[in-house]
Amino acid sequence: MTISEITNSTKISEREDRVHLSLNSVPCQAGVLRTGEQVTIADWQGPELARPTAVEVIDELFWQLDTSSLTFEGTAATAFFLDHPVWQKEPDHSRISREAFYQAREFWLDQPLLTIVPEEWTTTGQVQHPRRPICGDQILYSRRVPVLDQTVSLRQARPDVDGERFHRWQNLPRVAEFWEYPFSREALDDMLRERRADPHSLPLIMQVDGQAIGYFEGYYVLEDRLGPYCEAGPFDQGFHLLVGEEPFLGEGQAPVWLNCISHFLFLQEPRTRSLFGEPRADNKALLRHLGSTTWENLGEFDFPHKRSALVRNRRQDFFRNTRL
Repeated sequence: MTISEITNSTKISEREDRVHLSLNSVPCQAGVLRTGEQVTIADWQGPELARPTAVEVIDELFWQLDTSSLTFEGTAATAFFLDHPVWQKEPDHSRISREAFYQAREFWLDQPLLTIVPEEWTTTGQVQHPRRPICGDQILYSRRVPVLDQTVSLRQARPDVDGERFHRWQNLPRVAEFWEYPFSREALDDMLRERRADPHSLPLIMQVDGQAIGYFEGYYVLEDRLGPYCEAGPFDQGFHLLVGEEPFLGEGQAPVWLNCISHFLFLQEPRTRSLFGEPRADNKALLRHLGSTTWENLGEFDFPHKRSALVRNRRQDFFRNTRL
């Protein structure tokens, strides 16, 4: 079975004692037992699951059941076992925590990203920092997000593929107000080329079911303009963001995009302890959205060109407390 073979029919019954889902049109179910904050899945009635299918179903279970850990017993322990260090395996059951599950890089990253670049130091300008990885133009991250029932993916932005939409997005009044890049197509194409060539920067297009919806620019803080204004570690990252397509704006959606890009950056570099950001201090909508996630506002400071809020998202807080 593949991920696409899971239909949108995973649900919890009114008594919350069974979970029902359909895999390739085959109805499956299991028992659900709650003991305080712990949830046990047992009496699985369905096939053993290949890793991609098991990952997606476990992802759905964490969302639907809103629990910090899942314990699988009996036939469920056999059906869902992923042969991965995220499991705490005992003779009669297997347990997986939400905190560990969402840090399993192999589940959502493209294979070439799994190799960790050695900590080899170099210098950019007057800043010493570790050598940064180079990403290709393939899909870097992909995950079916249960709350949307849609697949969110990330890839590098390309002027030849994304130049027209990037120009359109940057010239939207609501975007230009904060990004201040209402430039020509030629100038913005050059900007994308510069970002792609800069090892500390990663220009990204976010897609929802294959549709490009926004631009996210990841960066390593140490050699960025933000570096002198915060206490960033050698692998800490940050990002700038814009959602270009109107249907994907709104109170319910913004936290999803923020959590998806945070998830990707933490996975891409497992040595990242914190993510930082520097949105304009008067960008109240973005700061409100950040406040509904594990991002925290550390106060305001002055760049030469703007007054900014310093925001941070700690790895432990994100993986322990985020309901992805």
